[in-house]
Amino acid sequence: MNIREHASAFSVYVLSQDADLGARIRFALSQASYDVYFFADVDELFMRLKINPPHVVILDYESLVAPLAEVVEKILSVSTEIKIVCVSNPEHFTTFGGFQNYNLVLFFDRNGQAVERQVQSGVDLICENLYRLYQNEQVYETFQHTKQELEQMSNTLNSERNGPQVRPFQMRISEYRSAESKEDLLQIFFRQAPAQSWVFLKYIKSIRTYISVSNQNMPENWVEGLSFKILPSEEDFNQKVMIGEFPSRMIQYIQGKWDVNQIKMLPLIIKEEVEGILITTQEITAAVAEDFSLMNLVYSLLSLEAQPAHLDVEDTLTGFYNQLFYKRILEKEIDRSKRSFAPISVIKLAIDSFREIEVSQGREFCDEIIKKVANVIKKTSRLPDFACRTAENEFSIILTNCNRKGAALRSERLRQELKLETFSKVGFMVTVSQGISEYPSLTKSSDSLTESARKALDFISAKGPDKICIFKAPQGHQPDFQVNT
Repeated sequence: MNIREHASAFSVYVLSQDADLGARIRFALSQASYDVYFFADVDELFMRLKINPPHVVILDYESLVAPLAEVVEKILSVSTEIKIVCVSNPEHFTTFGGFQNYNLVLFFDRNGQAVERQVQSGVDLICENLYRLYQNEQVYETFQHTKQELEQMSNTLNSERNGPQVRPFQMRISEYRSAESKEDLLQIFFRQAPAQSWVFLKYIKSIRTYISVSNQNMPENWVEGLSFKILPSEEDFNQKVMIGEFPSRMIQYIQGKWDVNQIKMLPLIIKEEVEGILITTQEITAAVAEDFSLMNLVYSLLSLEAQPAHLDVEDTLTGFYNQLFYKRILEKEIDRSKRSFAPISVIKLAIDSFREIEVSQGREFCDEIIKKVANVIKKTSRLPDFACRTAENEFSIILTNCNRKGAALRSERLRQELKLETFSKVGFMVTVSQGISEYPSLTKSSDSLTESARKALDFISAKGPDKICIFKAPQGHQPDFQVNT
């Protein structure tokens, strides 16, 4: 996705008494299309927070007059969904670790080179994650609602029909559900009333035009070249179509082209958007209207079943992203890294002696270990990180805006946290081996970043358990840009 297309929907508040720093951050975010507000006074910030909570708050640590814990608590008391970013002198960075579970997700050196660009990149990541979360929740909820609506309609109509009519209706549902495409659905609908004449005008959003794509019992000269373009001045055209108020210009155009006095139109609505319009010159009977409603619901379900394909990226055991998502998102993050000149690291992690544990302790205990390791990864992750399970015994963690040194610190923290975990088998100790690589200092692409991290993992795994290895850049490697270490 391109967050620029949606940035204006996200609001960001910036607090700093350093007018130059605050202005630079505000300008960078404004240029990126975010809805940004700058505050020099903390009381004014909190007053605005209560009226209109933002998605992100950026705090200049040096400008705070109260302890950070008090400020964070006050922000989260307004909304627990607000994400917090800090800019500070490096000596305060250790302070921020304790606020990871309190929505403080990123921090930057306030005196760093192009800090405003780093902050913008961080806000991009936060808002992309929020957008992805909102979108997935909305698609899933709509999908479930449509599915339930179809089932309820089927149950209601089944109960209203008795005797020989029950089976034909059930057969109609089965026939619609057997359709493999939207065109199949339309053809099934046409066959339900073979004497009825229809033309389907599909709405092409990119060119704001309705185009004839399917028809039944219509004269060839009626449908040949049949199309209707919405004028720039007709901004509410489709809003009217959605509620059955067909604009007179469209009605007059079709009546004139067909030389008829009457037409009937049925809008096909998917996710509150017009998919197209079915048009006939005949009366629409109750039976035809019933079939249309049934077809419309199955049509919606087909559309929504296609959309959650991007949701099918979850590992069922851990809830982490899977290999498909990992490959896709890493390529996007590498492209972002090249634009923002921010490093990106990958940690490849494997459970030591995994096969031996599986043979001696069983599959169920192995699943327990995998879930425990996943929980530790979650516990030590930042919001912008992407944790993925990319093989049966392999986790891959993408750390955006993080160099190899930061990745090594993260790996060590994860290693130490894992030692505190307890298992159902008393006294059982689990360790992991970790391989690290980084773009641009060590590699050139998403594929080489993945491969080099795996090589580091394979190398260190052979040396014994509970170790970390950073990939060594090949001789002559020239990074695309310089990274501070």
